[in-house]
Amino acid sequence: MESFKAKFQALVVLEDQDIQQLLMKVWVQDPNPSTMKQFVVKENQEVVGVLSLKWKATSSLLPKTKPISWTPLIKQFGCFNVFKFLTGMHALDYKPAADECYIDHLAIRSSHRNQGIGRRFLAFAQQFTIDSGFHVLTLHVANKNQGAIHLYHKLAFEIEQSKYNYLRHFWFKEPVWHLMSWKGTKLPSRREHH
Repeated sequence: MESFKAKFQALVVLEDQDIQQLLMKVWVQDPNPSTMKQFVVKENQEVVGVLSLKWKATSSLLPKTKPISWTPLIKQFGCFNVFKFLTGMHALDYKPAADECYIDHLAIRSSHRNQGIGRRFLAFAQQFTIDSGFHVLTLHVANKNQGAIHLYHKLAFEIEQSKYNYLRHFWFKEPVWHLMSWKGTKLPSRREHH
């Protein structure tokens, strides 16, 4: 919530704790045929970083996710907010291919940025990709997030395609998004880390 506050606030006019409640109620409902894993970094029992990876499920026997009950959501947050939030979240959704591991989100608490946590998370995701037998690790990044793009380039990610996305422009005021990918063969050598 803290890391993506600007994105959520671009979507809905709600207090932070309301956005958090709405997120918890709709986010858990992931009907996509993909599998997901969350990883956290903690300092003194407090979460300071989160990495979420997802990939396509190999089995066709997927558990049924229960549908969202709209009425209580609309009562609590208002029809327009619920509609905007779900449309916005849908605009950010991505379905990975069979041989692809996708970074759904990577968030570091603002007090812990520029300490190498993001870099270590990405190295972990690269190792996870290799160990799990995926051929490629991908992520989306907004064009205006040049700091992140620079870090991804340093870790051998390349821009696969750049797309103008009307929904993302409309909801998040960020028109151009890049799909970046890292192919498992190009792990940066230890020398490049220093």
